[in-house]
Amino acid sequence: MNLIKNYLCKKIPFVNRSLKILRLFIFLILVGLPFFALIKPYFHSGVPYTHDGENHLARFANYKVALKEGQFPPRFAPNLNNHYGYPVFNYNYPLANILSVPMSAVGISYEITFKLLMITALVIGAFGVSAWLKALNFKNRSIRFLSIASLLLAPFTVNLVYVRGSIGEIWALALFPWLLWLSHEIKEKKKVSWLASITILTSFLLAHNVSVLFGGIVWGIYTLIIFQKEKSAWKLLLQRGSISLGMSLWFWLPAMMEKNQIILDNSGLSNQFSNHFVGLLQLITAPLKFGYSYTSPVDTISMAVGLSGFIALILGTVILLKRKVVVLKSKQAWVLLILSWIMFIFQTQITGNIWRIIPLVQFIQFPWRLSLYFTILILPVLAMVMNYHSSFKKILTAVLIMQLIAVMRFSPADYFHRNTIDYDLFTQSTSTANENLPKTFTYKNIADWAPEPSVLQGQASISVTSWTGSKRAYSVDASEQTLLVEPTMYFLGWETLANHSEVIYADMKETDGRIGYWLEPGEYEIVSQFTQKTWPRLVGNSISVISAAIASWFIVHEIAKFKIKK
Repeated sequence: MNLIKNYLCKKIPFVNRSLKILRLFIFLILVGLPFFALIKPYFHSGVPYTHDGENHLARFANYKVALKEGQFPPRFAPNLNNHYGYPVFNYNYPLANILSVPMSAVGISYEITFKLLMITALVIGAFGVSAWLKALNFKNRSIRFLSIASLLLAPFTVNLVYVRGSIGEIWALALFPWLLWLSHEIKEKKKVSWLASITILTSFLLAHNVSVLFGGIVWGIYTLIIFQKEKSAWKLLLQRGSISLGMSLWFWLPAMMEKNQIILDNSGLSNQFSNHFVGLLQLITAPLKFGYSYTSPVDTISMAVGLSGFIALILGTVILLKRKVVVLKSKQAWVLLILSWIMFIFQTQITGNIWRIIPLVQFIQFPWRLSLYFTILILPVLAMVMNYHSSFKKILTAVLIMQLIAVMRFSPADYFHRNTIDYDLFTQSTSTANENLPKTFTYKNIADWAPEPSVLQGQASISVTSWTGSKRAYSVDASEQTLLVEPTMYFLGWETLANHSEVIYADMKETDGRIGYWLEPGEYEIVSQFTQKTWPRLVGNSISVISAAIASWFIVHEIAKFKIKK
């Protein structure tokens, strides 16, 4: 059949053009409609009201402000908490913030930037699914398109756009299929572009903390079974992976080593993860609606994995038990099926005792986040089921149409719009439970902020020369021993020089966690600045620079070789 088609395409140009038009039409129907249904809130003025959307917009603004004030890389958001600052960038996934900077630099609003980044992630994810399925030998375009539709229409994906607004998770969702594709590329070709592999690996490592922690384990298991004893593949992956990890250590090393400075480990979200297990019926039938995940058994947000995914899980299990695998290799099919079942079952209370013995598990906060991996891992199983029998393909197509109708009828709870200045001067922390708050910061009256230090004890006159959230300079004439306090929360990295000599910060109990220090009588020129001067930051930054230089050398060398061959 393919020979006849190829012959006709060569001999009759009209046939070739008609086939291209037909493929485009099929693509627009199978992928275009689901994609439009998913992103239709972004064609509305303003931004959909979601759990985290406004927080991300404020982070975009503060990331830009921190860079302008000389922080590189940004770690301390200077304007949050009503200018008292907040070390959110030291601990939270930076990829989306980094991607927002060029758009902010050319004057694109934060709201448009957010929409563009969300849409871009979904497009990248769709292409990633197609590339991965191709690597798994799924040649049928319509099956690949329907698999992409399943990803786009899955409740978890829909919630990211309509309900949760989590830009970090949507980028993790987009990059995870490319990680899986990368494993196959390395195994089959024993060679893959340095630029592609480094970009995929480094971007995923910076996309979303929780997704990296759990997604890295899932990807590791998948790769282990795919590679087995392929030494050359392991060597190549470890080489690229080590350099990518090195390039991301500027973020990860301080995030891990300085975690004891904040209240994260004791926050309610970390300690109450076991109260957010999902009921079995919720995983199968929960309808789309705006809401939240509560510690009670009743939730108002949809926890479903998606009807197309669930049906594929059941039918795929039956097919594999009958040992009638089509297209997929049996081992690959079993790996994907078992991982999908794990991602499904581990969201429920049944696995509660196992969760409690897994290290770092509390940082997932919500076990239903495993749906991110289920939504992707089930796609080859779904493709296998559709390829197995035409009737299964028809059934799953009908199910996807039902899901499409449900998404088309769904709408955001509301929309909001803020001016650029509102995001630049955002007064809250951008963290749900203030989990990045330094343990020592107990000051409550943040409404009293003013761009100048105050005298807590003693007597002094103060003249401010310049003041930003990351650096300030002022002169002090102290007539007696004086305790000065700057209206900024103290966090590792702040450094204050009095007449070029570093001061010792006062006991945090006296200053309620603000920057404070004693001065003896005299005249002083004071400079306070947020710096990178902690060992995790200095080491992490240095390793990242070296790793980036090594990666750049290999990429340039690779491009040069390609041009010579061409």
